Amino acid sequence: MTACEKQDCFTPPEPVVFEFVDAEGNNLITTGQLHNDNFEFREELGNDQNELVEHTIGVDDRVTLYSVGWSGGVEQFKFLSTIKSFSFLVKARNNKGCGGTKIEQVTLDDVEYQQKEGYFLITLVPE
Repeated sequence: MTACEKQDCFTPPEPVVFEFVDAEGNNLITTGQLHNDNFEFREELGNDQNELVEHTIGVDDRVTLYSVGWSGGVEQFKFLSTIKSFSFLVKARNNKGCGGTKIEQVTLDDVEYQQKEGYFLITLVPE
């Protein structure tokens, strides 16, 4: 008989996925207005410290963040771009009796967005 280990049932958090569109609903990556050279994500660490957060751009031109929500509690992030920047929070909780976390809430500030099935549709209008 073997004991069940937390790693046997470890559950990583779901990725956070964004689709960025303009006021007319056109995907900003598809149109070339957003690309890896003009936007980034940063995690706010406190004391004016932050670190780059890796992202991927999928074939659907949506941006996926796999590395958020890995620690229980609230994490603060910033999206920085040449079009518009905004901050957002990710609230996650630790899974009881098992390793890993579950994202409970994502809150975006100072940007128009809709929560869709599996992603956030964000309208970026130049500042």
